Amino acid sequence: MSGERGAGVSGEYVVDVLAELARVPSAVPLGADTLIAPDHPILVNYVRNHLRPMFVETGAGDIIDLPAGQFAVRFGDGDGPVLALMAYTPTQHHNLMTDPWSGEIREFDGEPCLYGQGVSQNKAHQACLLDLARWLVQERVELHGTLLLCVNNEGRSSHDCSRAILDALPHRPDLVIQLFCTGFEVSVGNRGRVDVIVDITGTATHSSSPPDQGRVIDVAADVVTRLRELDAVVKARAKHPRLGREQVVPYLVSYEPLAPHTLPATARITVDRRLLPGTDPQQAAEEIAAALAGIDGCRVRPGVTMLPAYLPPERRDVLAALDSAVRDRLGEVRHGVYGGSFDAGGPSERGIPTVMFGVPAEGDLLGDDFVRLSAVRDEAAVLRQTVTRFLRK
Repeated sequence: MSGERGAGVSGEYVVDVLAELARVPSAVPLGADTLIAPDHPILVNYVRNHLRPMFVETGAGDIIDLPAGQFAVRFGDGDGPVLALMAYTPTQHHNLMTDPWSGEIREFDGEPCLYGQGVSQNKAHQACLLDLARWLVQERVELHGTLLLCVNNEGRSSHDCSRAILDALPHRPDLVIQLFCTGFEVSVGNRGRVDVIVDITGTATHSSSPPDQGRVIDVAADVVTRLRELDAVVKARAKHPRLGREQVVPYLVSYEPLAPHTLPATARITVDRRLLPGTDPQQAAEEIAAALAGIDGCRVRPGVTMLPAYLPPERRDVLAALDSAVRDRLGEVRHGVYGGSFDAGGPSERGIPTVMFGVPAEGDLLGDDFVRLSAVRDEAAVLRQTVTRFLRK
């Protein structure tokens, strides 16, 4: 079946492999634990039994197995510049989609779109890498240097998977393009984030006889009030001219036990502490601990961290091939910044220029996820041109 993968939906390879990927579950399970490890059975099945075999079927012979169940596909003569294109596997949004694994093609806004959980976040980009690999093999495209198509299993809001990839790759990239739903902006930076965990301990009691002191819910309310005050202080500091300001925002509160008419014994508040370049994550967590000092039963510790990234204008010559490919296909090059945190801070901390680029995400954050077929074709075309221009003979 080599070379014929996905021929049953539309007959267009990049669309059909996307439809096939869209039918395979890859989502972080719902619940308070929003992190997923690279060895989670969902990701192991997705990568080992579906995505990796699809790359094998393109005819790409040089597949490099990497730590944490990851892999890279290598092309080129090895003598020259090194370009890494990186796609991610864990699906983190659109958790309430009615039919998440349909892979259906239907119209939206008068245009054919493909539906499925994760198609905009990661599966469209995987399909474009498969299309690129297949095209390079079939057309026998000669590349000067090294192209690395990397599959990254990062789902823990860290840079651990990227660090493992970079440590194991045979070549250090001169540019990393992380494929993500940026709306076809070339994202040249983003703020970082450290999750700061606030644990509150008290005593479970029946709600008919609450204690005078130490009510966990009341303590949590006091914590949130102090965090709001600290947020105002942090936001009043100088902002980055492109990335904006830092913040201190609680985004998850959980209580245990959840029992009938029972005041909980513990609470956990997870705080989104956004970071700018130059801010130390440990010191940011310590600042939160200092703000909460004196609150009984309260303990503060840093959680997962993603570092900020920013590629300044004077270093953007390395984007010439990507910019020209975007200009030719889409007519306009937009260098922007990503509003959230992502993995660009991982390679960036090693001095590797790293940007993000990819199709728009137009669906609802919790509801339907879809991608326009025209956008998938555009991304695939941009990647082909970027590769041949960056690694031209």
